[in-house]
Amino acid sequence: MIDLFWGIGLYWIFGVFTIGILLFVFWLWMFIEALKKRDVLWIILFLVGIWTVLFGLLFALLYYFLEYETDKNGSKKK
Repeated sequence: MIDLFWGIGLYWIFGVFTIGILLFVFWLWMFIEALKKRDVLWIILFLVGIWTVLFGLLFALLYYFLEYETDKNGSKKK
């Protein structure tokens, strides 16, 4: 019986860890894109967002939908 709970705990820890890594990679991807475009406001927001995970992810999602989103032709918006 205790082995069942141990296994569930390990799966839960690895799941949270994997989701955290994926969210960090997404944040890093958007931060690099902001650096490439030299968007000073977004860079500052991303750096402030490092200290609070929730704001960092919020800024990454906002950047994705407001700046990085592609138009119908598949080219990036300018």
